Amino acid sequence: MNVRSASFRDLDRVEEIYRRSSAAESETDAAPPLSAGDSPVPHATLVRLWYAVGRTLSSLVPTAEPSGNLFVAEDTGGEIVGFIQANGVPGQPKAWHIINLCAVAQGRTHVAGERLLTHLVNQGMQHGVTRFSVRLPLHHPLVGLFVEGGFSQYATEQILYRDDPVPAPQVVAGRGAGGLLRPARGEDRGGIHLLYLRTTPSHVANIEGPSLKAWQASFQQGWMTRIGRDDVRHMVVERHGIEAWVGVRPATPVRPTLMALLCDGSDPELREDFLDAALAQVPPGPLSCALRHYDSELIRSLQRRGFDIYGTQLLLVRDLALKMRVPARARREKKPVLVPAGLVRSARGGMPGVPLRVLTTPSPRSSPSSLA
Repeated sequence: MNVRSASFRDLDRVEEIYRRSSAAESETDAAPPLSAGDSPVPHATLVRLWYAVGRTLSSLVPTAEPSGNLFVAEDTGGEIVGFIQANGVPGQPKAWHIINLCAVAQGRTHVAGERLLTHLVNQGMQHGVTRFSVRLPLHHPLVGLFVEGGFSQYATEQILYRDDPVPAPQVVAGRGAGGLLRPARGEDRGGIHLLYLRTTPSHVANIEGPSLKAWQASFQQGWMTRIGRDDVRHMVVERHGIEAWVGVRPATPVRPTLMALLCDGSDPELREDFLDAALAQVPPGPLSCALRHYDSELIRSLQRRGFDIYGTQLLLVRDLALKMRVPARARREKKPVLVPAGLVRSARGGMPGVPLRVLTTPSPRSSPSSLA
């Protein structure tokens, strides 16, 4: 099997493989809606929309995402049997995010996928890439392939959805939208970043936001870089610093309203008041929110307010460069200096006029009275 870079002549075959793979996954999808009875919510459509927003594996048509990192696998007859595609991560020039990996049926998926994944990693290394990430729906058939390829899970993400319009939560006077929340400004980015670091495990923050610049470019698809310059409404809770943040993107004809949350969990009362104030700012209608496994308290609070969990996906990463911290004591210690052997003989032969003496322990001096 040969793996090579794709050309524009391969796009028709790539799209055909993508359509076949998507159809096969739809037929074998065993994840039923979590709502009881007949629900008016199109579960599969909602999950696909969410996957497209988060760039989950094989959720985007290959030709819809311009990328030079598109590789195809050919069998011995020259027929394309699979492809893989990756894009750069905003703000992280040494990271690629895998957005597509598809192969034809007939048992070739694992073989072609393994070759394609290995080729992608090798090509990335030639371009200085040391980190590869991918998002996969829970129980996706390719999870095992990525784990065998050296990927490990660093987070789990869940989509919460509320469809039926409900009355706005009642907020306490003085603690509602006018007293608890205020519009965020551009200078609040640093404070929101510190809030993110407090509420996110360090191993996750090191992957998704190793620096303030990288975090701004990648967090919530770059929402932070456009505060006040797009249709997303940013609001914060500020008491002793910024303690909560909410971002709301209005709905479109093909997408429900999106809500993102960050909240310091040290004060349960603040969390509940913050959620009520945030939901009071959201217009009636379908609303979705994606939260991580470490946001369990926020997930439970939203479920008490009428939200249901409609999908779960795994976040995997493979790091090729490992950073090692050298102990401070080892850095301070001086390295031993090697002296060439036979230095005395060379000095004696090269410098005959230099007298040499043997250092011994000095004897105690005699007192002046003994010299008299």
